[in-house]
Amino acid sequence: MTAPVLEFAGVTAGYGRTTVLRDVSFAVAPGTVTAMLGANGAGKTTVLRTASGLVRPTSGEVRIAGTVANRRAPNQRAKDGFCLIPEGRGVFRSLSVRDNLRLQVPPWRRGEAVDEAVEAFPVLGERITQIAGTMSGGQQQMLALARAYLSKPSIVALDEVSMGLAPKIVDEIFASLRTLASAGIALLIVEQYVQRALDLADQVVLMDHGSTSYVGSASDLDEAELMRTYLGVSA
Repeated sequence: MTAPVLEFAGVTAGYGRTTVLRDVSFAVAPGTVTAMLGANGAGKTTVLRTASGLVRPTSGEVRIAGTVANRRAPNQRAKDGFCLIPEGRGVFRSLSVRDNLRLQVPPWRRGEAVDEAVEAFPVLGERITQIAGTMSGGQQQMLALARAYLSKPSIVALDEVSMGLAPKIVDEIFASLRTLASAGIALLIVEQYVQRALDLADQVVLMDHGSTSYVGSASDLDEAELMRTYLGVSA
């Protein structure tokens, strides 16, 4: 049986003396899409930061491709196949598109990596010499998403990639996510557009005050539970 590309097993984590995650457990199977939903402050971003190595658990285990990763640095986890696209785009605004792409190519990937990213996002090829900070928000987000093609990951975690974008650009972003998923790359999506995330997802993880209140099939998700945890209201 193939190991999950990412697994949380009873993970508790936080910042300093503040505990944010409490006994979080879920797994992402290879080639599947998991939507992580919950109200603001539920711990979703902390899950992604813990998965990437930016936050270390105080208890429990984070496993990447079956290997315990608790003490592995973020760059080691990236080499293991984990790719994080953080909220806020995370591009080098003063550098050109070409230089941004080159900087994001990891040491274990050379040659055609930049060409693959440009093929996925043709607008980047059209603006290859443009300074990234002068592009639109949607184009900068595409530049950030190109990281998923540059590192050849087994799982991509995305934190609110549609935030602040026009609906047409959101359509393009989600089309690119579908392309990633169809290529067999597992996705872990934290997303404000709940229905879009559900339409894409195989699995849903609901976060409620730092804990998981539901882990299961997107098709089996109870609407009342979704309303309670995501919107904080009773259906």
